[in-house]
Amino acid sequence: MKRAFPLGIVVWLFSVVICFAQVPAPMYETIEEAQIALENGLQITRLDLTKQKLKKVPLEIKDYKDLVELRLNKNRIVSIPSWISELSKLELFSAERNKIDKFPVAILALENLRHVYLGDNLISDIPIDIDHLGSLEWLGLWSNFIRNFPASLSNLQNLQTLDLLHNDMTYLEQTWLRELLPDVVLELSEPCNCTFDE
Repeated sequence: MKRAFPLGIVVWLFSVVICFAQVPAPMYETIEEAQIALENGLQITRLDLTKQKLKKVPLEIKDYKDLVELRLNKNRIVSIPSWISELSKLELFSAERNKIDKFPVAILALENLRHVYLGDNLISDIPIDIDHLGSLEWLGLWSNFIRNFPASLSNLQNLQTLDLLHNDMTYLEQTWLRELLPDVVLELSEPCNCTFDE
């Protein structure tokens, strides 16, 4: 005859499992912390190197194959290395308030990427193959110099928000973008009466 567990124990065990399932993975805030964790056999899934005075992305990150969230905000980074495309589990990439002057095309290979934050940089173009980011839900490009808005943005079926605040855009450009992305929340500043040199 099988012995049944009392309902109270089953409910308690279930609540313990749920509680532990909701605990987020640790956020490492220095390369040194992450390296020690890695050497001790721990997975590095979240890394926040905000305000570290970085001029380039640390090469050590290349070894963090389980990385899901990478934050490089408020540094002095000029470009994102091509090896970033090897971080195939990455879902969130943030490099706001740097000196990045080109959209980091290496991230276009990251199929799981859902959130990209590149606000307050020097970026002027959204790449035409932006639609390679099929899982993308949020694209933050506020306070840049974006001049080209490819029609391929409309192929991003999961895109919910496109943040283009503080990018000079004419009324016609904003109207075209609204028609192109009718189901996407567009964060836009007031249109300007400006002309642009090609």
